Amino acid sequence: MFDRRQFLSAAGGATVAAGAPLLPRQAQAAPRGSGGNGAPIDRHALVSRHNVVRTSADQEWPLQVGNGSFAFNADITGLQTFTPFNTLANWAWYTAPPPPGQKPSDFQGEVWDTHGRPVRYWIPNDTQTALSDWMRMYPQLISLARTGLRLVTRDGWDATSKDLTDCHQELDLWTGTLDSRFQVDGEPVRVRTCCHPDFDAVAVTVESPLVDAGRLSVLVDFPFVDTLAKRAVYVGDWDHPDAHRTSLARRSGRRADITHTLSGLHDLTYHTGVRWSAGAELNAPASGPLTITSARYGAGSTWVDVTARLRDKVAGDSVFATVDADLVGTETGAGDVLEVVYRLGDDVRRERVATGAELRIGRRAEEHRYTLTGGEHGRLEFVVLFSPDTARSLPQPDSVFAAGARHWPRHWKSGGAVDLSGSTDSRWFELERRIVLSQYLEAVNDAGSFPTQESGLVLRTWWGKAQMEMYWWHAAHWALWNRWDILDRSVTIYQRLLASSRKRAAAQGYKGAKWPKMIGPDLRQSPGETNVLLIWQQPHPMFLAELDYRAHPTRQTLEKWREVLFATADFLASYAFWDEPTKRYILGPPLQVMSENADSKTAMNPTFELSYWRMGLRIAQTWRERLGLDRDSDWDKVLHGLAELPVEDGVYVLYEGVPDMWTKYNFDHPGPAVVYGWLPGDGVDMDTFLRTAHKVFAEWQVDRWSWDFPMIAMTAARIGEPEQALHWLLYPGGADNIDDAGYGDTHGYPYLPDNGGLLYAIAFMCAGWDGAPDRHAPGFPGDGTWTVRWENLSPAL
Repeated sequence: MFDRRQFLSAAGGATVAAGAPLLPRQAQAAPRGSGGNGAPIDRHALVSRHNVVRTSADQEWPLQVGNGSFAFNADITGLQTFTPFNTLANWAWYTAPPPPGQKPSDFQGEVWDTHGRPVRYWIPNDTQTALSDWMRMYPQLISLARTGLRLVTRDGWDATSKDLTDCHQELDLWTGTLDSRFQVDGEPVRVRTCCHPDFDAVAVTVESPLVDAGRLSVLVDFPFVDTLAKRAVYVGDWDHPDAHRTSLARRSGRRADITHTLSGLHDLTYHTGVRWSAGAELNAPASGPLTITSARYGAGSTWVDVTARLRDKVAGDSVFATVDADLVGTETGAGDVLEVVYRLGDDVRRERVATGAELRIGRRAEEHRYTLTGGEHGRLEFVVLFSPDTARSLPQPDSVFAAGARHWPRHWKSGGAVDLSGSTDSRWFELERRIVLSQYLEAVNDAGSFPTQESGLVLRTWWGKAQMEMYWWHAAHWALWNRWDILDRSVTIYQRLLASSRKRAAAQGYKGAKWPKMIGPDLRQSPGETNVLLIWQQPHPMFLAELDYRAHPTRQTLEKWREVLFATADFLASYAFWDEPTKRYILGPPLQVMSENADSKTAMNPTFELSYWRMGLRIAQTWRERLGLDRDSDWDKVLHGLAELPVEDGVYVLYEGVPDMWTKYNFDHPGPAVVYGWLPGDGVDMDTFLRTAHKVFAEWQVDRWSWDFPMIAMTAARIGEPEQALHWLLYPGGADNIDDAGYGDTHGYPYLPDNGGLLYAIAFMCAGWDGAPDRHAPGFPGDGTWTVRWENLSPAL
């Protein structure tokens, strides 16, 4: 059942009034099945037909198992054997010491004129570059460890990915289990991987004759943090083992704890509990002298002996080097490899390293590498659990798999579902695939208590920090898909940020709370011109609060959001500046617009922000009325006196006075085209907007950000062009490339706002929006080519 709704009606050709009241809509049953015929969706069949299957080791991005705040990223082996994918948790952050003699409170930023007032912003200045860089970079997210297999061929060489045959890997979405099968020298290997839903623990079962043959072991290796990398596909520094410490404490015959400490401003120490099955043993890092027995470089029948050259590279019983001409002393070829036989202590090793790859062997290479060997009856099982504190108990591997098998079906059976399988349009399967995989990725990456970075828990972007303007895109879909238990975990971020946001607003001469853009777990605003001048994140609490009230129209909900909403509205009203010559309230300058392509010192009155400001203040006033309070007169002054949305040549533009917009600035986020789509259209003239939308459809550059596509799709749906909406959701090119695992691709890396945006847009198109046509699935074509069965979705604003 849907809860009682409220909506703002907007008719074609009319202007949506800034202060228009929210009108009640009668409660209605949520249609189940096509046309509301009551037939329930077979959710197991829906989900399982989109299981991810891979048959090649050559994959750019991993498959994941995780629980929303922790994720293990796996290669074709089900572990991190050949590709150093990451193990990320939203509690694992590192901070290096600040520049000598400096601390964050010393940072001065820059003073900019703001309507005749000197206002200090946290913008980097020429005299504190090192400090501002440090404040942007830290804290930064680390990768906890790399857990992979060591496979040995029958002739004694460490296997590479090229030694694997008959690869078949399947991610079972219904149980959150990764099943990986392959062969080495004709010997089968099966690896099953699962994450515990409540603990940051990965369970693994390995079945293979290689276990009993002593040719398969498990490596758990700990890196330092690569502190300078803003974006790191593989998070970790393996070249400085002396910069961190690990120690092993045995708790019982088949359990041990590894403590990892990274020295910094405050040493980061975390614990890794390992539990294993009978017949296995966890070994401490190898030690002893490194002896190069032999080394040769080449391929086929052509080899060059490079033993002497490699022996000359040994330092500290280790060799860290790139396989290139300098190392081997001869011309290199793309297909050539370096073969090294060496002894480390009592162990004899044989490794092949391709040209251009890194050779890391010896004591320093293995200083933080723990090895699980043995097993029995061709089977090895283990659990690896990561925690800020020492774990008192570790679950058995089978209990982790059982917990996952209970958790994931419950997840899939709760909340919304969309089944498109009855459609005759050939695109149905691809769209449904994206919907299902996006739900899985959001549950793995974006279901924790702290807002995740834009790349989720796949890799590291912006040092792992959350971008609060993107929080809506990570989180709002949970509301329309009726998974409030998940949204409620992170939406408390506004209460956590309230005190510091009040201080920020007051320091700049404003009332209320000014929300930050880029934050880490310390909740400190990161310096940067865009970071401090971007404003479109400010009304987000109003949007999320209104979704909450529509789902839960109670006094408790009103009180839950009261302080945050009123502080936000106070800022929105005080930020708007009364411009006496034009007799209106204006936004900026200085400010940065949604598309981040304006001159911050001159940009003013951006279209998107003006409409969003109106919406935010309107909702805040409605909140007061629901609480039995009078309307706030200061809010109303701004609400009714705010500048009109800027128009040039009959269409809305990015901001007032933008030069050459349609030739120079028709890229990045098309704010003017989404004020009546994603937003409900406060302050919008419909005729002007329709011209704007169609101009954007025809002329906008769409090779930048993948979340623009669901955003534009909502515009097309709201203006009554559902075929255009599908075109944008399934755009054949541009930045919206969805890979086999469901990752959206922005600037060459997985980008979770794309997945969250898709889910919100799909719910929007299925369940409707305020003022939507009174028909089933109003955002889809009604010509019979699409059979849209959906259940337990809520309408959008």
